[in-house]
Amino acid sequence: MQPQIYKDALLEAIQILAKTEIELFTAMVNLAFSGEYAEISSFHREGEVLDMELAMFEETGDVNVNHFSTLVKQMTGIRITLMNLNAINEDEIEI
Repeated sequence: MQPQIYKDALLEAIQILAKTEIELFTAMVNLAFSGEYAEISSFHREGEVLDMELAMFEETGDVNVNHFSTLVKQMTGIRITLMNLNAINEDEIEI
């Protein structure tokens, strides 16, 4: 095994995981705002930037949103664990 080639492949895999987290989070927000949180979305204009946190989507009345929330949380935990195990800093991950 060539250490630098392995580390480069690991960094790439973690970057893909981080990008996927963002995409799934966005999909979850869109799902919630078209269903469970539809009323809230009517107060905001299209294109307006909102500060969202994962906790806002935990234990909603929508089982699909709840599953996406759990998935994003698990992916984040795995990414952080991989980074800690391999001494990878946030600044090494290009998102």
